[in-house]
Amino acid sequence: RWRRFNDQMKGAMQIMLVLIGALFVFGIGAALWSAAHDDGVVIEAFNVPPDMSARGLTGSVVSSLLLDKLTALQSNIDSARAPSSYSSKGDDIKVLIPDTGISISEAYRYLSGWLGHQTHISGDVYRSARGITVVVRASGHPGTSFEGGEEKLGDLMEHAAESVYRQTQPFRYGVHLLNYGRFAEADEVLSDLANNGPPSEKPWAYSIWMYTALNNGDLATAIARAHTAAALDPHNLLAQMNASQGEALAGHDEQVLAYDHAAKAASAAGGGEQVRPAARLSMEHEADSNIAEETGDFAAAVAQYDKQLAEPDFTGSHWTATYMKSVDLAYQHDVSASRHALGAYTDAQIFPLSGLMAGWNQTNFDFPQFRQCAALGDWASARRDLAQSLAVKEAGGVAARANVHRQSWPWLALAMAKTGDIGAAWMQIGKTPLDCYLCLRLRGEIAATQKNWNGAQYWFARATAFAPSIPFGYSEWGAMLMAKGDLVGAITRFEIAHTKGPRFADPLEMWGEALIAKNRSDLAVAKFEGANRYAPHWKRLHQKWGEA
Repeated sequence: RWRRFNDQMKGAMQIMLVLIGALFVFGIGAALWSAAHDDGVVIEAFNVPPDMSARGLTGSVVSSLLLDKLTALQSNIDSARAPSSYSSKGDDIKVLIPDTGISISEAYRYLSGWLGHQTHISGDVYRSARGITVVVRASGHPGTSFEGGEEKLGDLMEHAAESVYRQTQPFRYGVHLLNYGRFAEADEVLSDLANNGPPSEKPWAYSIWMYTALNNGDLATAIARAHTAAALDPHNLLAQMNASQGEALAGHDEQVLAYDHAAKAASAAGGGEQVRPAARLSMEHEADSNIAEETGDFAAAVAQYDKQLAEPDFTGSHWTATYMKSVDLAYQHDVSASRHALGAYTDAQIFPLSGLMAGWNQTNFDFPQFRQCAALGDWASARRDLAQSLAVKEAGGVAARANVHRQSWPWLALAMAKTGDIGAAWMQIGKTPLDCYLCLRLRGEIAATQKNWNGAQYWFARATAFAPSIPFGYSEWGAMLMAKGDLVGAITRFEIAHTKGPRFADPLEMWGEALIAKNRSDLAVAKFEGANRYAPHWKRLHQKWGEA
């Protein structure tokens, strides 16, 4: 028994030695793997004058001051981009305090420097004619210097932090500059990154470089940059959504629809992982609501905005979801629900906010109170509301005002025509471009108000050719033909509109009215039933349904 016990103890000791050896090997392997994947930022102790060091401003203290400035800068950057999408993340920032002798930490630092991708920051502080000069260097980049009085050390270190951030994290620094309205500096940083940066960074750079062009009122350049971003990386969700937004500002509804579908495909293919979770939710809801709005499915758009309001706010997503939900309820001819959803907001408050660069769900920007008046046929109030809103000074300045005007001036022109002011209507609509779907459609509506059937036909034909996948031009063309008395032509257009937007209630309702006029109320009932599924609170629909 004793020999057997001895053998068992020897076996146990051998197993323990093997386990300890395995743990040792595993520890070394883990250390090597961690060191090889270390892409953090290491701030080395600065060289400082002896008198500063004697007063407590040692090299480690100055390095810690730079660390504080970098951390504050990084925490204030509100970007949709996920940290995991950066090739050099720089999220792990630490100050290097040298050890004496040999230690495990020193060995790991050696491994990280040898195998990893750390960014090392070093610097000097020395006396100069104006007080002190701070020199900061990031590995792989030339040093930059900042001079001022010693009492300005905090400000000098803030400039040093920005310089380091620009060199090591140019995309994030570009976002920082945009957020603070420093567009000229942002343009320089993003231009360099877009043209000279690594391939992985170029789509991101182009996707936000569009905003400096928008700030200058150069919509064509903004759209071109957004297109480049989307083409460079079809799986980049932010790039696809920004391209959609740029096309919407120009009134290019066909392209908006295409880019929103591309955004959904990008998200499904893994692009959603490249943005922060809150941004992904907002952009996915935005894409779905845009597609619904472009095809007349306003009930689905309202459902998307309800989901958005139930989730945490992301850069203004709540207020934009609130007013756009109100807009879409008015398009559903449910004015009571639209007013309830809008709450205390007014169009005069919304228009200044629309000029801001930040915020989501502005792709199909509209005015809820104007839309409510239009749904009721109260064009005098609609005109007055929009004129008052446009008179308010927008927060976004001249460039933002010019962009939003493509989405507001056409409606003001239609309200003028509906109130009998045809000359003013044509002058107003004449300010809008001809490469704009809404601008073409409402030219047709103004001509139809005059019973200028040939002119209306011309503009509706141009609008539907410009955006063949969107149902609104066909629906309005059908309404014009029905007013003219061409019931067969009207029904043809309503049928096309229904094909393009199968959940759009308006062409179904007007199709029913055309069938009543053709003495086919038996067929009209089915159209009214179909329309009721998508606009259940539309009074005119119920009246005509009862008539049928």
